[in-house]
Amino acid sequence: MNALLPLTFDLVLSLLILLLAANIYVIYRRQYLVWFLVVLFLTPFLFLYSFFEMMYLSDISPYFVVPYPFILIFVEVAIIIAQKNLLASLKTEKGAEYKLLLREDVALIRAFEKIANHFIRRMSPFVGIKNVEQILEECIEQYPILSGCYIGSDERLKVQMMEELIGEQKEVNMNELCTAFSYLLTKLIDSYSALVPYNEIVEELSHEIGKIDKRVIAYFIPFILFKMVLEPFIRELRGDELKKLRMSIDIAGVHVNRKGGLEYHTIYAYDETAMEEKFITFLIRLLAFSGRDREIKGKVMEFFRKLPQNVKEEMYRRELIKKLPPGILDEEKMVLSSKEKLIEELIDRKQKLEEAYARLADAKLNKMKSEFIDIIAHELKTPLTTIKTYTDLLRKEKLGPLNEVQREKLERMEKNIKRLTKLIDDMLQIPSIDAKELELRKELFPAQEVIDAIVEEVEEIAREKKQAFTVEIDGDAIIFGDKNLIEKAIKNIVVNAVKYTPEKGAITLTAKREGDFIRISVADTGRGIRSEDAEKIFEPFYSLESGAGLGLSIAKNIVESHGGKIWVESTVGKGSQFHILLRGEK
Repeated sequence: MNALLPLTFDLVLSLLILLLAANIYVIYRRQYLVWFLVVLFLTPFLFLYSFFEMMYLSDISPYFVVPYPFILIFVEVAIIIAQKNLLASLKTEKGAEYKLLLREDVALIRAFEKIANHFIRRMSPFVGIKNVEQILEECIEQYPILSGCYIGSDERLKVQMMEELIGEQKEVNMNELCTAFSYLLTKLIDSYSALVPYNEIVEELSHEIGKIDKRVIAYFIPFILFKMVLEPFIRELRGDELKKLRMSIDIAGVHVNRKGGLEYHTIYAYDETAMEEKFITFLIRLLAFSGRDREIKGKVMEFFRKLPQNVKEEMYRRELIKKLPPGILDEEKMVLSSKEKLIEELIDRKQKLEEAYARLADAKLNKMKSEFIDIIAHELKTPLTTIKTYTDLLRKEKLGPLNEVQREKLERMEKNIKRLTKLIDDMLQIPSIDAKELELRKELFPAQEVIDAIVEEVEEIAREKKQAFTVEIDGDAIIFGDKNLIEKAIKNIVVNAVKYTPEKGAITLTAKREGDFIRISVADTGRGIRSEDAEKIFEPFYSLESGAGLGLSIAKNIVESHGGKIWVESTVGKGSQFHILLRGEK
């Protein structure tokens, strides 16, 4: 009995695979799939035979084991044939077969073909296949795009030739396809409705449409709205009532025929919104015409609620439910409205969570950056001190006399060591300044003092570039903070202004009181900064040109540690203006 468990499991699994393959064949119907189906059919048969052979047949005769090798040989041959057909199909026109299977227009044709064949299969035994062929010929005459369709020897509609013709075209008018096939379906339904009640036709349609590929279900919405939602009620009208309806409801693209059938196929000439509006208009006029609005609303809701799930999903997606007149699917409207509010709340919460996560990630990243920079800077400073010591010894000839070339090289080394030392000192200032230490160093000092010192340092470079340097400082511009740090922050901005302003440009440095704050501004006539770079320039190591990109980052760190604010206003090609806002009193 222990052997039965794996056999049973394998049998069930093979049957599921067989059903899946059969469903694929129903959609694509290709020759290689037939051979794969044969192989997959023999697999569960082999498991069943194994069960009976093990339980019963082996006791009767040992020769019942003989079919195994023959079945396996047949399976191998079938697989080889299937693979050969598949490869031949894929090689044709560089994979045209594969591309054809993926095309939306082909999927649409096959969906219409499947529904049409459902009616042909049901009605041909009663009306004869000749009548079906006449209907198809009439439709082809009206819409030549159907000329690739024919009734095969198995009395089914064939569309392979049409697929091949369409496969040669890069673009196909989907609305033209829908118009033609909708006309064919209308004719088939009219003939079939003479044999069975229309409500049964709607149930059959609902079952068939529920199997349609989701890629093309949107093209069937007009067919569903008119043929499955409205037409069942209209077909119940008789005599004068139907005649009055035909005369009173006049909407372009929709026509009520003498049997009460709706011919809607020309509606595909309009866009999606216009088609929906025509349906709503037709429904409103139908309610006003009959005087039986409660009855109609009840039937419309009944038919709507019986629609397959794939259709309902598409209607919810298009928000068609919300456009229906009051009294029709009001519960669904409330659910949809509540769902939308819930989605809005979820989106809002998601955005807030993303923002919170981004802030947390930035904070964590900034902390990691600061710790990393601090470690690297300290690790660099130790060997650099040793290099500087030996360089000084060599330059002072403590280790022996130097020639001119050696002295020149050592001077260049000394300059680079100073640059590297300054860079390391700047790196050490990037981490946040300790608030307690900063409070001990804060004092009141005039802005004039630090600005004069800065101008004195950069004035010579500005003079070499023939730059006009203007300074405007209010006498009551008194700053409360760490004098050395604030001087460094302002100096970094002024140095950048001199650096990026071309020759004969202008730089203006102002310091003015604004209430309890002092605004220090540095304006230049340089090339300006793009808006997308305006925030990034304050990040460590972000540089628009060559350089470490630490000056503005350090300035920002210093200003913000004083509870101030720093920002830039810039126009590309005209220049930039940096602003620093600092407290002017305790």
